[in-house]
Amino acid sequence: MLIYITNCRTDAYRYYWKKRPQQKYMMLWHGGVALKKIEKDAEQHLGFTYLSKAKRDSKMCDLMISGCKAQTRLLKEKFWYKGEILESGIPRSDIFFATDSHKEMKERICKEYEISTGSRLVLYAPTFRRNRSLEPYRIDWSRTVARLRDFYGTENVKILLRLHPNMLNKVDISPLLNDPSVVDVTRYHDMQELLCISDMLITDYSSSMFDFSMLDKPCILYATDIREYDRGYYFNFEELPYPLAKSQEELESIIKDFDMEGYRHDVKEFLDNKVGLFEDGKACRRIAEWMKSKAL
Repeated sequence: MLIYITNCRTDAYRYYWKKRPQQKYMMLWHGGVALKKIEKDAEQHLGFTYLSKAKRDSKMCDLMISGCKAQTRLLKEKFWYKGEILESGIPRSDIFFATDSHKEMKERICKEYEISTGSRLVLYAPTFRRNRSLEPYRIDWSRTVARLRDFYGTENVKILLRLHPNMLNKVDISPLLNDPSVVDVTRYHDMQELLCISDMLITDYSSSMFDFSMLDKPCILYATDIREYDRGYYFNFEELPYPLAKSQEELESIIKDFDMEGYRHDVKEFLDNKVGLFEDGKACRRIAEWMKSKAL
């Protein structure tokens, strides 16, 4: 039994791949809970070529996986897919539950970037803009880090800057690195590891906010261009449990007055009632069992 596994669309005409008899095709996709509208709900943004590829791909697929009830609904309704959905959790999320490995992970990454292992790490990981403008990413880090130092009660705070891969080699990001507290980790190979070692996440419209929620750490949304950046959302920003800053002043105020107890309550309510999360760190095991069952 041959099983083809991918986390993005295939294109038989471009890559010369065609599913063989007795072969199974497992699509893991590349996201879990979605904020921005996708697939059928975003057809006007995707173009004819992608839509044709997506429809062919869905017909070949034998299995898609889901990490929550909200994702299962999307797979059924928006992906041109009528096959089996395994509510296994998402393999990449298993790392969040392997807490024994997080200390070693932090030591290894801090050594690579010459950061003190005693540092409080704040990951800034915004999504990309189609015009590749740097303006939405400009944060006054000297002022922000001052608030973070007060929040954590230590001078030892580092900002891990993780821009979207679509920005690599296309934009000069040096203007964003003009503060000694900022370390560029955009090229680091594993976003999930960066989430695991970080004490706080600042993002905008990235689904990393939902992944980070499993770590029980504070997440803040910083979106100065929220009115311009709108391709449709599955959740209103008002119903998200993450405090939203639309300006530098609001970001500083949120950090200063962050209510961790209230935040944890809101995140739990959101994941339980709006998302229906069923991640528990055993996704890889369930998928391996599915593969084994098909090989018998």
